[in-house]
Amino acid sequence: MDDQRKHEQALNGSHVDNEMKYGEKTVEEEKKGVESLGTKQEGNGDKPENVDETVEMQGVHRGNSVETTVDTVDTFDDCQSKSGNSVDETVDNVDNLVKVVETENASTKKDGGVWWKVLLGLVAFVGFLGYCWYATGGGLGKSTDIAISYAKDNELYLYDLKNDPYVVNEGISNGGAYNYYYSAWGATVSEDNEDLFYLTGINADGVGVLSYKDIKNKDGEPIVLGESVAHYINSADGKECAYLVKNGDEMDLYVYYGGQSRLVAEDILQENGAYDLSKDGSYVLYKKSNGDKISLYAAVVEKDEEPTRLSDSVALNLITEKSNMAYYLEQQGDTYQLYEYALGKEPQLVAEQVTYLEPMPNGQDVLYCAMRTDDTSLAQLVEDDITDISQYDQTRQEAIEEIRRKMQEESMDPIFQDSYVLTAAGKRRIHDTVISAASLPGENGFVVGYSMEAPAPVKLSEINSFDEALYTYYSNLMYGQKEVFIADKAGNVYTLQETNVIPTSVQVSDDGKMVAYFVPDEVTGGNVLMVESLYGKKEAVEVQKGVEQMGFIQGSTDLIYFYDYNGGMGNLGLYRGDAMELDQNTTGIYFSDDKKEVYYLADPNTTTGNGTLMKFDGKNKEEIDQDVFSFQYKENGKLAYLKNYDFEKGLGDLYYYDGKATHMVDSAVTAVYMY
Repeated sequence: MDDQRKHEQALNGSHVDNEMKYGEKTVEEEKKGVESLGTKQEGNGDKPENVDETVEMQGVHRGNSVETTVDTVDTFDDCQSKSGNSVDETVDNVDNLVKVVETENASTKKDGGVWWKVLLGLVAFVGFLGYCWYATGGGLGKSTDIAISYAKDNELYLYDLKNDPYVVNEGISNGGAYNYYYSAWGATVSEDNEDLFYLTGINADGVGVLSYKDIKNKDGEPIVLGESVAHYINSADGKECAYLVKNGDEMDLYVYYGGQSRLVAEDILQENGAYDLSKDGSYVLYKKSNGDKISLYAAVVEKDEEPTRLSDSVALNLITEKSNMAYYLEQQGDTYQLYEYALGKEPQLVAEQVTYLEPMPNGQDVLYCAMRTDDTSLAQLVEDDITDISQYDQTRQEAIEEIRRKMQEESMDPIFQDSYVLTAAGKRRIHDTVISAASLPGENGFVVGYSMEAPAPVKLSEINSFDEALYTYYSNLMYGQKEVFIADKAGNVYTLQETNVIPTSVQVSDDGKMVAYFVPDEVTGGNVLMVESLYGKKEAVEVQKGVEQMGFIQGSTDLIYFYDYNGGMGNLGLYRGDAMELDQNTTGIYFSDDKKEVYYLADPNTTTGNGTLMKFDGKNKEEIDQDVFSFQYKENGKLAYLKNYDFEKGLGDLYYYDGKATHMVDSAVTAVYMY
């Protein structure tokens, strides 16, 4: 999917490493699944949260790099999370909050940050949740069906979906890795299906030759962009490309445009998200080391101009998919400021004391959270209910006066934060008293998060010291009732009826009428699937226990779920007001984000793992092909899949499904490049 190119920024430990790990995990699971099909295994009680596995099963990453060994530059507090687009401070876990209160002096001055940092420990889940919609194919979709690139006999082939496949280049590997079993990385096709970028001659150091091929000109010679290339990102239309060249122990950034390559910067930072190319290819962002900080630069691609330095202390940056706007967080002391940047204009300050940032799935808007800076009075901690101090002895009077002095002279850092959505029309606050928030898949702009009411102030007459007030207040805060809310970007908020919702499981139907989520099974620890109507008054409905994966069919409130996982297989259910069984002995479910369809494998062979590829459109089940081992969803109801796969040889037959009929592309294929 288009939105998955965001992950193509990563150098070490991200895109290629993730693909390797994804491939390793998937293949090992396939092996174990084949070996254990039909055998009795333990239930899923030891896996109450299956989000990690669900994302990895659904992730269809589009790889364009080879594994590169680089030195990771650690940046202040390791600000970047898995998603590469969120900020989580290194904070004490909220479970240790009481211990902190007992051992720390009261940090209540404006320059103290212990309390809101402790509370930020509650946002641990959002970095992963912000990542989920990328890995599951949410967000943007293409309208053009792009060619399939694949590897066979160490040669790169291209199938343009119409004509016979042909060899683009020989010698993909020169001792280096480019695939793991049937998944390959290092080749991408532009969204208009006219341009191909790819790496060949990949050596043991994980670098190779980057080339460009005009797909329309089959007989034309490829253009070599650079050698010793470790990573690249191409624009949506394939007219521009940014890439990294390994130069000794350094990485140099180059751009390609109009048939020419040029050096942009030497020795850029070697870390995840060190550079990014706007979707329209107009500019590139990159980072360089600046002592113990990091500087962020923007460079125009089409002109050889001096890069613009945006920040000398950047913590995070991103570029939105559709609007091509850049957003970045700049560190200011122990807080972060959010800036917006459009090419050719001065950066604009958007917000201060920002704690979280991520792009919304619609490719235009941005979600962020910021501390409530106007909420610093100590009156929220202590209520002065004493009218006659003379009734107390001297020691007690002195303690009361000391507390009153603190309340007058000192302040506290904000505890809660507000959530905002930043659009072209400006920013809108969507919810307050928020502990954490993150966007949900889909383009309708829903956000999920935790919120709670602030505890009542501690009465002055009931405490003997300010430390006791802190202890009592924060203890009440820690054990207070947290609610899971869903909000839209218009600011409409709905609180889920269940209080023990697993927030990473929440999904909203495209029409915004229905929400589905998991709650833990109190007996087994597994997932119990619940549904409820948004903005309605009906009680939440329990659909099924032991659910591993679920999702709405695109454009409807029909809910498909995978349950009773056992021995590598499970059953498919359909909820449409009532729960019903859809199919048995299934695996490998994929929810299309641009068609009202779900794809899966049914009745896999217990020896080979090959099964029947099925499609369900909300009304009917349709068999696409048999003896299928794995498949990749393209777009618009099209698939590429391998059948008759041989684990020992690592080879299979490649087929293409155009939504109506299947077409054999080639035999003895090593791997298919991920879209």
